[in-house]
Amino acid sequence: MAVDPFSYTLASTTLNAQKVQFELQFNLLQNSLINRHNEKIEKISTTPQSVENKIEDLSKRQRKLVDAVPALADFRQGNLNNKGALEKVFDEISTLFQTFNQDANVDADEVAAFEAQRDVVAQKIENLYVFTHNDINDGKVIQRLKQDVEAIRSLTLSVGTLTSNSAVSDSLTALQSEVGVAITVTQNTASTALDLQQSIESKFATIDADLIELTSDEKVRREQEINDAETVLGNLLRAISLSFEINSGLSQALANRLKPFTPPPGSAVNIIS
Repeated sequence: MAVDPFSYTLASTTLNAQKVQFELQFNLLQNSLINRHNEKIEKISTTPQSVENKIEDLSKRQRKLVDAVPALADFRQGNLNNKGALEKVFDEISTLFQTFNQDANVDADEVAAFEAQRDVVAQKIENLYVFTHNDINDGKVIQRLKQDVEAIRSLTLSVGTLTSNSAVSDSLTALQSEVGVAITVTQNTASTALDLQQSIESKFATIDADLIELTSDEKVRREQEINDAETVLGNLLRAISLSFEINSGLSQALANRLKPFTPPPGSAVNIIS
């Protein structure tokens, strides 16, 4: 049996040792590259401070708008309720007029009817709720009406001619005019509240769109940078592995040339040798 020459055996042994050494070095290098890659991914995954500040600012503005809507909606509904109540007060004042001005004289029955209806008007005004909002000025029409309650309750008719009670008629005319103004102001106030509410909702939608765009852009940026980093890492590891395979192939080819030629069994060269 032919024995391989020493040079071939030495080359093969060295080549095998190189393979083991490479595997070890490759694993160490691979782990090091992966660790650096993970650190880079962690850094990429962290939102830049400038973007975080923008997101936080938009979120604060959004929360402020959200917090403003319920109070504004309550204020608007409260004014709509007061408008309905004021319209009833207006009608009650008309009824109050009718208790005593059917003819030129005022009798005891009319005085009694007047006093009963007068108290109804005063009570309805007193029952009105006061709604306020820092961003809307309603002229305090409800507060002013409620301040008139005692004066309304003090109105008194006397039995006699209608003209002798003209002061009461004038007071009721002024009161009804004041209620009419309050109805208009309250309606306008409710409309203003609605406009402001719609404006807030529009601003909220704009901020929400900005947040979505900002976070989406940030997500795309992260994904792109992570994909790029993974591509670089993969290409680098493949290049290192391919380089070793090429060098290993060359070393193997050189080692094989050191091995003596052995003719195939049964060949002419084998028979001669």
